[in-house]
Amino acid sequence: MIHLFVAFIVKNTSSRSKLRSLRPWVTGFWLILALLLLVACEALKNPFLEELPSEGLTNQAPETHLFLNFDPNRMDTIITDGDTSITMHLADTSTSQQILFWWGDDSDGEVIAYHYRWNFQDEWTRTNLETDTFFLPLQVLYDEFVFEVKAEDNNGSLDPSPATLRIPVTNTPPEIEFTVASNPAAGSDPSIEYVTFPTRTFNWVVSDLDGFETINQVRYAVDDTLDWVYVSNEISSVTLSNLSAGLHTFYVQAIDTAGARSRLLTFPDTLDSTVPDYWRVREPRGEILLVDDDPGNDDPDAHPIYTEMLESIYGPEGYTLFDLSEDIYGLPQAQSDQLAMYSYFKTIVWFHYGGTPNLPDADESMTRYVNNGGNLFISSMNVIIDTGPTPNDTTWYIDYSYIEMDSVFILDHSGRLRRPITIYLLDPSQTQEPTILDSLITSVSITRRVISYQALELEPGATSTDLFVIQEPSSATHAWTGNPPVAQLYQASPTSGQVVFFSLPFQYCDGSGNLGSTLQYVLEDIFH
Repeated sequence: MIHLFVAFIVKNTSSRSKLRSLRPWVTGFWLILALLLLVACEALKNPFLEELPSEGLTNQAPETHLFLNFDPNRMDTIITDGDTSITMHLADTSTSQQILFWWGDDSDGEVIAYHYRWNFQDEWTRTNLETDTFFLPLQVLYDEFVFEVKAEDNNGSLDPSPATLRIPVTNTPPEIEFTVASNPAAGSDPSIEYVTFPTRTFNWVVSDLDGFETINQVRYAVDDTLDWVYVSNEISSVTLSNLSAGLHTFYVQAIDTAGARSRLLTFPDTLDSTVPDYWRVREPRGEILLVDDDPGNDDPDAHPIYTEMLESIYGPEGYTLFDLSEDIYGLPQAQSDQLAMYSYFKTIVWFHYGGTPNLPDADESMTRYVNNGGNLFISSMNVIIDTGPTPNDTTWYIDYSYIEMDSVFILDHSGRLRRPITIYLLDPSQTQEPTILDSLITSVSITRRVISYQALELEPGATSTDLFVIQEPSSATHAWTGNPPVAQLYQASPTSGQVVFFSLPFQYCDGSGNLGSTLQYVLEDIFH
């Protein structure tokens, strides 16, 4: 149409001057046409641009995810042709101890915290953690617990739909066991009596698959399960005292928050062949405790020698025998029980000849006994050997806490001290000039290496005096000179008890028939 309009103008123009006069009109026409096209295009929708919202962007809430930790014991790993697969065996219920994990996503920001709660809680708990261990308060045999967690982003928005997990829980009864090695072993014959004095400590360990926190209390009883004593789950031992003489049985049991009970643990237990079938309590008699520590019964004559001496001095009811050479006896496992046993008596007479002695096991409690004022007479040839590269470098020494033995040496390296050998008893009150009060003579040859010892360095307040010394050497095999001590009178402090450690077998020193009177002098005149 524009073309026809222009042709019409040209056709009806007779001269070039007329055509020039029309030029402004044509220019104006083109300007108007361009303006119309611009307006028309402005009204059209641009297919390459999205329509922007008229207001600002809205924050997107975060999303939360949750999963439960599985016990590895409930998974089986199966390997087939190099491929590994894991099969889970999930029980219908779980325990009250739960380990949960969670995390969050935020499309327009970041997750900065989480809020969680259980169905038994009213308030939410805010945390920065993404895992935690929970102990569910199971009060009945079966219950269901619901856990919710929701993420929080950097703008303070919370997930409107928290991640949720429902956990069915069945209570697991607690378990209880005696502490390892806290009870005596029966050996090859469990049908024996374990004998103690009126003090006895029992130790136990409790556990629960639902968590230790679910164990509510422990109860124990002696002889009668109708008379229980209840203690908290934090208590793992009890010391019984003033027990009456005779046979006894100890019972202990754990109880959890749901009221479930562990098995009833007993001592003794006739169904357990590793422990004695009977437990007997003995009443202490007299002020003297005689300990026969000859496990191998290497010297069967020693036992009657000591018992006859003490009976002649104090009578059959004036002392108590504790025979470690028999299966029915044994040092108490607890050091506190050992100390309680010793503390029933004013003085302990302890002899050992062959085999492995129990003296090292009694060191701690014996030291406390002596420090508390108890007296101790020991006859033992036991030495602790530290072997060097050659026999001549062998070091012999005794290491007990209740006496000082800094210098120890062997009197006869042949290992045979032939009789007769004279042992002199010195007056301990005469420290400047040794005074002989009496003498003992060996009645048999001693087929052990005999030692002599001295205390070279004493703690402040301690005293150590030669009490028994050996004769001067009379044989080429005798490695000593002068009169070395074979027993010293040691006292750690003015308030502690006194100790005599006789390094020869005392029972072999009755060649003059005065062994009993010598022992009586030590027990009654030397010991305070």
